[in-house]
Amino acid sequence: MKTKVEDLAAEIATLEEHEQRELWERVAELNLRRGLYALSEQYRERLRKQGELDRSVEEVLAELRHIREYIASDDYPG
Repeated sequence: MKTKVEDLAAEIATLEEHEQRELWERVAELNLRRGLYALSEQYRERLRKQGELDRSVEEVLAELRHIREYIASDDYPG
């Protein structure tokens, strides 16, 4: 009895080379999207646990500005 994966593999093998290439590009794109979504969810969960998920854009930008200024003053004193 063939499995679903074996059936798909057999069908893919019948495709022309350019169709296979398009298929693999599409699979890679979908995997990338899935991975980015999973990473985004992990990051959101971490921010939620740290109590920072609901911070405003202004708060985040102010903190980044402070970090940038601190680094600049440390790297380029005076």
